[in-house]
Amino acid sequence: MSEEIRIIEHKSFPSVKCCLVGMPDTGLTGMIAVSHIVHALDLPEIGHIESDLLPPVMVIHEGDPKEPMRFFGDSKLTVLTSETPINVMVVAPLARSLVNWALSKKVELLISVSGMAIQNRMEIDTPAVYGISTTKEGKSLLKEAGIQMLEEGFMVGPHAMILRESLSKGLTNLVLLAQSHSQYPDPGAAASVISAVNKLLKINVDVKQLLSEAEEIRVKTRELMQRTTKSLQGMAKGQEQELPAMYG
Repeated sequence: MSEEIRIIEHKSFPSVKCCLVGMPDTGLTGMIAVSHIVHALDLPEIGHIESDLLPPVMVIHEGDPKEPMRFFGDSKLTVLTSETPINVMVVAPLARSLVNWALSKKVELLISVSGMAIQNRMEIDTPAVYGISTTKEGKSLLKEAGIQMLEEGFMVGPHAMILRESLSKGLTNLVLLAQSHSQYPDPGAAASVISAVNKLLKINVDVKQLLSEAEEIRVKTRELMQRTTKSLQGMAKGQEQELPAMYG
């Protein structure tokens, strides 16, 4: 595990069946999705990530200071999310540390959730979700869940590096990409990703509240979206965002 990234476990499990990862990215899709899952399943906080490479940020929840990158869950499902953008200096060591941690915990399935910007998002009521897998077993899971494979394209950012590390080390990593806005928080895309996760993991996280509070979520996360957009510009993310028009 990289010494630059320290994974601190408040509660440790010898093994974890599935790990779900959502970070600030296109449309904040992944972060909104996993945050809703944590809340809906009432998953307890079980750890956090420390690094001098991360910005000097702490978040405050109910009067308590918290690290912005935290783990929630249990031995069946662990969720990692971040409330601060991931800058380019952190991406590679974070991906290495996360995949090494997953291997040490014998994680069977690492699922990354994110957004895939499309130009005509305003014209789409229910965003489609596309999947990528590092293994044949993962591709079978996507097929069983009725999630269409992304046949052509490229990825940029944290999830791309997690994909690369997982591929090189034989870990099954699924990436779920929902059609989303490029510049605005997209709770609708997050709802589509959650529906895909429900099918994959055979859970039942309701998205009605997420959709009903969509406007409130957009307002609350507007500043984070602006900071995330600046961070993504340093990763050539704009090139990736042009790509999904071929699949819209």
